[in-house]
Order: sequence, then structure tokens, then C-alpha cells
Amino acid sequence: MELTQAQRHHQRLFEDFGYLHIPGVFADDADWIIEEYERVLQDNDVPLQGTERRGCSNVIEGSARLCTMIDNPVLVEALSAIMGDDFNYLGSSGELMVGDGMWHPDGRFPIVRFVKVILYLDHLTQDTGALRLVPGSHLQNWPGENIDTQTRWGISDHEMPCVSRPNAPGDVVLFNQNTLHNSLNGGNARRLLVMGFASSCHSEEEISDFKGRYASPQYSDIMLETAGPERMRHLRQPLELSTQK
Repeated sequence: MELTQAQRHHQRLFEDFGYLHIPGVFADDADWIIEEYERVLQDNDVPLQGTERRGCSNVIEGSARLCTMIDNPVLVEALSAIMGDDFNYLGSSGELMVGDGMWHPDGRFPIVRFVKVILYLDHLTQDTGALRLVPGSHLQNWPGENIDTQTRWGISDHEMPCVSRPNAPGDVVLFNQNTLHNSLNGGNARRLLVMGFASSCHSEEEISDFKGRYASPQYSDIMLETAGPERMRHLRQPLELSTQK
């Protein structure tokens, strides 16, 4: 694949720092995305208010309109730059975040590249719960667990060196799931939409690693019935590998 200048820029940033912040990708669609997001959560008996973290899986898969988000050309261009144009879509979730988290990677993924794409559906800053990331931490081979910053470094979670960009509904953050991240100082019911992606598997080692981490795609009939050839390109390998013994 011949990368465009924008894709080469994305690739360099992601390789070195472990994340990309792309503002305004879904800015024009934010109103209907929020409406559909809340409808799917309510259909799954997830209350939209409260003081406990809550959520559900397969949020995008519950709405034909939300399914079109993975077809967005800006998002596809960025994902293709960091994983190749045959990347795999894995699934989605929606969460209503509450309070502070702990610093952590999402796991340890040394073979297949796993990438998380998130959209916070509220206006946030570092002081009100926007995502924080530690640039370059994806290269440090962290164990896939929460980190006690006081025990390890003698600093509080809030003192952790990091970057955090102000968030508006429609902004997108993509990050390597080995990257340390957290969210602090936030109030209740911060609306978060998550999409999971992985690089395509081409070797037996990659296939074995992928199958060990990802058992079976939960693509809905809506997702599959509304998929054109380009979307199916990103669904086909997970479907095929899930049918293999």
C-alpha cells in the first residue's frame, strides 16, 4: 500500500508515541451518534444517570446508522496507516464513566497489534475526565495490569507525566493497547464509545496469537446486512478464524 502524506504523518506519530488524536472526525455526526448511542444503551437496560460505572457491549452493532462509523474515510485512512489496509474490526462497547481510574495498559500485545478507538461524547478537559496517555509507553513492555504509581514511583496518579487533549464530541483518539492511559477528575456518566481493531494476521504465529485473544466476533445481522465490500474486508478474517478449530 502506497501511503499518502497524511498517512505517513499518522504512521510516524503512532509508531513513536503510541497514539493519535484526530479532532472533529465525527463532529458533523455527533448529535445523531449520541442519540443512537443512548438509545442502544437504554435498549440494553443501562441507565444513563447514576454514580456507578456501567455499560454494555455491541453498541455499534445495535444500530445500522452507528455501523456506518467504521466506514468513515478519515478513520479508515488513519487505521490503514498504522495497521495496513486489511485491518480487522473486532467490536464495540459503550460505557458511562465515573470518577477516577488507575493507570494501565489494556494488556500486553507483543505480536498482533491491537488498537482501541475511543470517542468521548462530552466536552472534557484534563481536569474534567479527558483521556490521559503516556507517550512512548507502548514500547516499554508493561504487564497488562493496573499500576500503583505511589508504590512504583512515589507519585500520585494525578502527578503521572502524560499528555491529555481537550475533547469535543466527534473527536477521536486511537491508541496502541500497550499504551499506559487513564482518566481522572471526571464526574459521573461521561459517555464513552469504544471500537476495537487489530492488524490482519499473515503468519501462523499471528493467527495463533489472535485466536488466543479473540474467540469470536459478535457482529450483528445489522452489521453484516448493511456491509459493503470495503466494510466486509475488515470483518472477513475474524469471521473466518472463528470457524477454524
